Amino acid sequence: MKKLLLIAFLFACGILTLGPSLTKSTKGSSSTSGPTFNKEVVRIFQQNCQTCHHPGYIAPFSLMTYSEAKPYAEAVKTAVQSGSMPPWKAAEGCGSFNDERILTSAQIETLSKWADMGAPEGDTADLPPPVIFNSSWGLGEPALALKSNEPYELRATGDDIYRCFVLPHVFEEDKYVTAVEVLPDATEVVHHVLLFIDGKGTSVKLDEADPGPGYTSFGGPGFAPTGGLGGWAPGNTPRFSPKGVGLKIPKGSRVVMQVHYHSNGKTTFDQTRVGLHFSDIPLETELRSFPVFNLGFAIPPGAKRHKVVGQYTIPTGVNVKVLGVSPHMHLLGQKIKVEYTLPNGKNPTCMVDIPKWDFKWQGTYSYKEPISLPGGTKIKLTSIYDNSTNNPNNPNKTPKTVTWGEQTTDEMCLAFVSYILDRKTTQAQGTTATLEPMVDQIALDPAANPRITMGGKDLIEQANIRLMGSILSSSPAEMYNWAPAYSKAQMNILPWRSPKNFDIPQKPMCH
Repeated sequence: MKKLLLIAFLFACGILTLGPSLTKSTKGSSSTSGPTFNKEVVRIFQQNCQTCHHPGYIAPFSLMTYSEAKPYAEAVKTAVQSGSMPPWKAAEGCGSFNDERILTSAQIETLSKWADMGAPEGDTADLPPPVIFNSSWGLGEPALALKSNEPYELRATGDDIYRCFVLPHVFEEDKYVTAVEVLPDATEVVHHVLLFIDGKGTSVKLDEADPGPGYTSFGGPGFAPTGGLGGWAPGNTPRFSPKGVGLKIPKGSRVVMQVHYHSNGKTTFDQTRVGLHFSDIPLETELRSFPVFNLGFAIPPGAKRHKVVGQYTIPTGVNVKVLGVSPHMHLLGQKIKVEYTLPNGKNPTCMVDIPKWDFKWQGTYSYKEPISLPGGTKIKLTSIYDNSTNNPNNPNKTPKTVTWGEQTTDEMCLAFVSYILDRKTTQAQGTTATLEPMVDQIALDPAANPRITMGGKDLIEQANIRLMGSILSSSPAEMYNWAPAYSKAQMNILPWRSPKNFDIPQKPMCH
């Protein structure tokens, strides 16, 4: 699907939208007994805020120095007390993630008290060394550096733009990516970046049909991607994948870079770069993902807390190590939670919980330590939607029934779970379990040429999909472009098994 992707990115740091404080602030003396900028406050900013709030970056003001931060003391207080800053959406106590930006109650109290005291500066001797930000590759020189053929011109004002660029490189052989690094060019206007793999060249036609560099596609890339390479958002820390693990880019593929731009009041040119690191040899352990979803929901107009549940069961005999989870909804989304229950367990364990969904700040939550899950584990997704006029993000002024779809005005109930196969424990248990492939969710999208969206259980890589006796696809590449990404992800679960045939019902339930 256009918007189903492997998103292995978007650990976001955000923008304080509140203006400068109108409260008069006074410079405190070095002998003040409360918190000062130089001693306590700047250290909190360095740890949680300056990644975005430094000169020339996406945030509208800097928090690097006292003179820059002082006018915003009250705005900072309001933002941290409300929880809008730093923009970390996952609730505490549910998963332990990389790149977390969660202020402790003590840190919130320190920033609040500092504002209440008039934002004193303190003794310059208390200042820590400044954080240095540069534009060089953090992981070293990449094996392949890509950028669009020419800079993109962003207008000074207007709505946010999602622009896709077909990067000028066609892969002549399969490649295994071990790290991805994105270097935004015009950091003051680049909100976030997503990277997609196009195995069929569809993006080239979209590019040719749109004047100027790239093409505009709000939400997804405008085609069914054959994979994803993650992306970037302010605060994202690039890192190499675990040893022996990588993402496969198939031969003949292109990388499409989608950039979300936010105008800053002046005409700006951007030519963001992407750096790829490769393994010298094919990797046995491929980073994969499976989806937890529900295709068959309908959110009635006026519903304020409409609940939709999806579930996925890891096939018996297959053990996995979960590396991250990527929840996804659209503009009606309010809350989303993913949890798992072990085969013999009763009480679910929380994987990620986002109590205040924000469409603009979504991404992959990457675990500090992998979560080992055996076959038979049930993973449950619970989504809450507001389809009433009380929802300021509702795209319909007069609410109407909303169902699954690729447009941003449609909805989705989806979470991708990134994982690697735990081959040692899986093979130790044997691989002779009998599987019964079954398709149990089907949806038609007549606007997509058309395309059939399907999901089920125990789907296998290279399975032959037949509709009314006719084989629709018999190879992973063809299947991946015919069906959405999550069907391919499920088929990848058992790559060492023999292919099987199974039939889609002749009269499927269509939503």
